[in-house]
Amino acid sequence: MKSMTGFGRGKFKNDKYECLIEIKTINHRYKDFFIYGPRYLNSIENRIKELVSTYIARGRIEIFIQVEMLSQKEKDIKLDSVLAKEYYRILKKLKGIIPSIQEDINLSLIAQFPEIIKVQEIDYNVEELWGCLKLALQQALIELNSTREKEAENLKKDLSIRCDKIEEKVKLIEQLAPEIEKEYKKRLTQKIIEYTQSIEIDHQRIMTEVAIFADKSNITEEIIRLFSHIQQFKNTLNQESIGRKLDFIIQEMNREINTIGSKANCYVISSEVVEIKSELEKIREQIQNIE
Repeated sequence: MKSMTGFGRGKFKNDKYECLIEIKTINHRYKDFFIYGPRYLNSIENRIKELVSTYIARGRIEIFIQVEMLSQKEKDIKLDSVLAKEYYRILKKLKGIIPSIQEDINLSLIAQFPEIIKVQEIDYNVEELWGCLKLALQQALIELNSTREKEAENLKKDLSIRCDKIEEKVKLIEQLAPEIEKEYKKRLTQKIIEYTQSIEIDHQRIMTEVAIFADKSNITEEIIRLFSHIQQFKNTLNQESIGRKLDFIIQEMNREINTIGSKANCYVISSEVVEIKSELEKIREQIQNIE
């Protein structure tokens, strides 16, 4: 079990390159990559994604890459002397055409013209660079997963506590369920007595009405399924990539508890249903951050 929120940093250096990588992840329904780095890394972007995917199954993944070349300068400055001479010739000609121009034709003026001085990035050997980059990336991913697992442990403890609380409340509902039928029979009998006074009561009719009500309000199946979902939830907490599965289980638990709430004509059970739904909502919010 892992949280989708985490941070990792990796650094590796050899005789040619020094690579620094930082990875930040947050919760997201799918796996979404955002890679920030030099443009010359575009050709190995798929390799980066493939390696990251072996560590991360889901979430928004932001990767920040810095590369420093150690063996030589990263940029090459070139002078176009032919173009510079041509600019100088044109400027002298212009000065002859317009004698009122007093300014001298100096070096700073010529250097301002485009394409005179060109700054070019040196072509990196991407295959050589990948060896350094890969090791830095692996370090970052290991640290990232460590932070995700630590946060997941805290989430797991909280989810387990809430799940146990729900289980206790379902047990209470299970104990109270048989009392619903007795309470209904009692209230029905009292009402009949009030309205009929001295008229003889048809006990068979009362039993029939109670049986009909009991059938409509029976929550045994819902309780059994709820216990099954609770156990499934607990077992799933020990697995990997469980976020979506937990979300599905919570949906099923919500469905069962809503049915119980609509069937159970009992204030105490209705109160417990409200408490369970509150806990389920808190769990649902928590599992949005689980991978």
